[in-house]
Amino acid sequence: MSSDTGLTVSTARLLSVGMAFLAGVLAGAVLVTAAPGLVGGPVETGPDPENPPFTTSSGGPSCFDGEVNPNAGWVHEVAVGDSYAVTLNATVVHEAGTEVRATVIPRSDNEYELALRTVSVTPEQSFDCDHVRTTFAMAASLPTSYQRLIVTMNGRELVRATRDDTTGDLYPLPNPLNATA
Repeated sequence: MSSDTGLTVSTARLLSVGMAFLAGVLAGAVLVTAAPGLVGGPVETGPDPENPPFTTSSGGPSCFDGEVNPNAGWVHEVAVGDSYAVTLNATVVHEAGTEVRATVIPRSDNEYELALRTVSVTPEQSFDCDHVRTTFAMAASLPTSYQRLIVTMNGRELVRATRDDTTGDLYPLPNPLNATA
């Protein structure tokens, strides 16, 4: 038996089943893409509160001549989805033969410390000065549960900021940061 389209009934049924299967696959793909948590896929939960990710970069060192770039010292935080992006920019004055390093330290009561420090190193070049400057930048991703941010230099507290909302906040740092004291 054939229809007006020239297809047999069995061919039409097979084509209907194939189209229904294809529609189901497409609907499933859209669902998995739109809501991965519904099918056991990965769900974004934000950064690990015990070990938040961070990165640093620096330029220098070079002899410190007393001049600084205006507005070069700050910390900024803002909500970005399942985390808070925290960035820091600073000019650090330190002794020749040391370099600036940093880490993020979780504290109690949802506090996080951006701990900057100088460490002795074998310099790649010699300087004809006692104090050098390094331009230092840091970015960290903190969990949404974080309440307070503390910035330290060699253990000395520079900034203590309490999160009030999800909008961006900018906090000034001393410019330059004196790590020689």
